[in-house]
Amino acid sequence: MIGKAGRLTRWLAGAALALSLATGPALADDTLDRGVGSEWASLDPQVNFDSAAGWIMADAYEGLISFDPVGKIIPGAAESWEASADGKTYTFHLREGLKWSNGDPLVAQDFVNNVLRTLNPDTVSEKGYYFYSTIKVKGAAALANGETKDPSVLGVTAPDDRTVVVEMETPAPHILDLMGSFQMAPLHSPSFDANGAGVFIDPAKVVTNGAYVIKEVVPQSHVLLEKNPNYWDAANVKIPFVKYHVTEDVGTELKRYQAGELDITYDIPLADLERLKAETPDEVWVFPSTYLIYYSFNLSNPDLQNIDLRRALSLALDRDVLENKIVKGGATPKLNYAGGFDPDYKGPDIAEADMSQADREALAKELYAKAGYGPDNPLKLSIATTVAEINIRRAQGAALMWKKVLGAEVEVNSMERKAWLDLFYTDDWTIFADNLVGDFAGPETFLSYMRPSAEPGYGWEKPEYDTAMDEAAQQPDKATRYPALAKAEKILLDDYIFAPISIEPYRHLVKPNVKGFGASAAGYHNSQFMTLE
Repeated sequence: MIGKAGRLTRWLAGAALALSLATGPALADDTLDRGVGSEWASLDPQVNFDSAAGWIMADAYEGLISFDPVGKIIPGAAESWEASADGKTYTFHLREGLKWSNGDPLVAQDFVNNVLRTLNPDTVSEKGYYFYSTIKVKGAAALANGETKDPSVLGVTAPDDRTVVVEMETPAPHILDLMGSFQMAPLHSPSFDANGAGVFIDPAKVVTNGAYVIKEVVPQSHVLLEKNPNYWDAANVKIPFVKYHVTEDVGTELKRYQAGELDITYDIPLADLERLKAETPDEVWVFPSTYLIYYSFNLSNPDLQNIDLRRALSLALDRDVLENKIVKGGATPKLNYAGGFDPDYKGPDIAEADMSQADREALAKELYAKAGYGPDNPLKLSIATTVAEINIRRAQGAALMWKKVLGAEVEVNSMERKAWLDLFYTDDWTIFADNLVGDFAGPETFLSYMRPSAEPGYGWEKPEYDTAMDEAAQQPDKATRYPALAKAEKILLDDYIFAPISIEPYRHLVKPNVKGFGASAAGYHNSQFMTLE
């Protein structure tokens, strides 16, 4: 029997909990504060294609598999899986008793519904290509192309509540890398059907299945997450709250970190990097990534339809000087697209890679003149980039090189990340300061994105490339698959639809009391594996 004192204690505890949920956590030590750079592009799990927003998604949603702090594949919502002998069918077995954050049972069909919504042309998702290009799921292309609306054609099925089967047209040894929350977040159909896409930014209505649930969304400020008590592994989630702060200006982000407002930063100011390495080496994390930098050419622009001009622009860039003397952020210059991530992949470089930089620049001048440009008719371009310090510095360096080598007149047009992403799908740009974070350290994650049939938005038509990628997809392992992928990459590079630039490392400041943060090349940093000491 509970006496008066017991009832009062419980009432006070309940009032304190209600107050904490209404106003945010009372104790700073209960909250992991993380910088997210510019404002998240989307919180819709079937739409978001922004890697930084993906951190929020990975905390709120869990795929069939998950990733440990160093990026190793571990069981997620699926406790086990097996592949067929031909490598074309994977069967995933869900954990018993999985629940959504509102207590509803989570079933295998929820993962099927994720794929169906992602592929639905009405969703306008950039991620559909995962299911018909990076892996070739049966029926996925037909659904994405609007050839049919019949869900029964899809090779992702749920024969029972705890089994998800993925049937593919070709083997895909990398399939597990695409079964995480970024690609396979389940869909809670009742809340979506009742509220539409707006449900994902409404804390009162959103339903998640990950370690955390979304409690507060304040545009241009933050997203607050709270531990999900219905998560299957909630007992091992140690941090009650996670707050993702918009930290657009990297200098201001550093000040907030030093003032104790942030535990993990999105980036490190380049001017402060070496000093911070010397002063607080245990807090500076710089490590290899799958973060590819390249400058895309708008093929709908009449000037840039000329391959000689695109070659000239690519060859005029001195990547060594750009990255090591102008940007100085630790990036690795590169003259290819998909190489440099997996040492087993021996892919090609651009055709002029064996030339000296001086010879490349001399050829660039010849090609520029051949395309009809010169002192009396300078090419006029604009580089669309984000407001991030490193991106502006790189764009300014490229603009100077194009001016010095070719005499081109180039402006740098910087904008917030969301506006930059939206701009890509218009024709209102000439040079796009592009990037792609690979889902895994292998060439296929990059090369599949560039397939014309994947419609990434480049307006590039090359049936030979699709054919080469189809041939590579038939191969069951690296030994035969990688040489075939290298042939496809050569076709891509020979058309100069972009200028490869570099591989960008990750740079973060992490407080010493944050444990469980790891060097994940693909950028997986789930808060559920971290603790605050």
